[in-house]
Amino acid sequence: MQQRGDIAVGRVQLRVTNTSDTATTLTAASFTSPVLAGSAEWNAVRPTTLAPGRTVDLPVLLPAIRCTDDAQAPEATFTAGGVTATAPLADELDVLRRASATACDRDDLASVVQVRATSAAAGPGGSILMRVAVEPVPEGQGTADLVALRGTVLLRFAAGAEAPVGLSVAAGDAPSVVEIAVVPQRCDAHAIAEDKVGTLFDLVARVDGREVVVPLERSKDVADALLALTAEVCGLTPTR
Repeated sequence: MQQRGDIAVGRVQLRVTNTSDTATTLTAASFTSPVLAGSAEWNAVRPTTLAPGRTVDLPVLLPAIRCTDDAQAPEATFTAGGVTATAPLADELDVLRRASATACDRDDLASVVQVRATSAAAGPGGSILMRVAVEPVPEGQGTADLVALRGTVLLRFAAGAEAPVGLSVAAGDAPSVVEIAVVPQRCDAHAIAEDKVGTLFDLVARVDGREVVVPLERSKDVADALLALTAEVCGLTPTR
């Protein structure tokens, strides 16, 4: 499964339940899938003991995600009580399939253009101006229509829930910059302080006629700037 706080850092939770009548101690866990470029390993800082009937979520950072239609089920390997065993891994929420679909979309877009948020600054009328760099690949035949950005639980756009981009690019085009006006969706202090995905905008595009939806790339510095400016616009910090 994947919690809200896992999304931005590329992590999942490996849920394990002790269905036996005796306690057992987990010392290692990992899983593999055709979707993953390598094994996903639980970083066991210390062993975890599960009483009978107890369930625990083990945080696991994912390796690189592949674009694949291989339907082979993921497989988990555990070491508990000194014994190592392998078993099929359920993915009832389709976390890995959805991750692979996003990787396919990202690969398709990256074959034409890289789109990323590069900065955020205070804008007019209580808005935040986010600068988005559009950098087509130097060579190729592909084309892409950058349709819109979608808002988050924390931030929307001056234009509404979506901000139209309306830019068509082709491989070999010159780089450009788009400015998008962002405004707070909510101003409660705890939502800003505890934010997990509020700065992860989705970019809607069409690549060679196929619609793709990918997270807008942004660095931690840009995410931190967006959160700080949101607090400022909401009147939660002194203005500059």
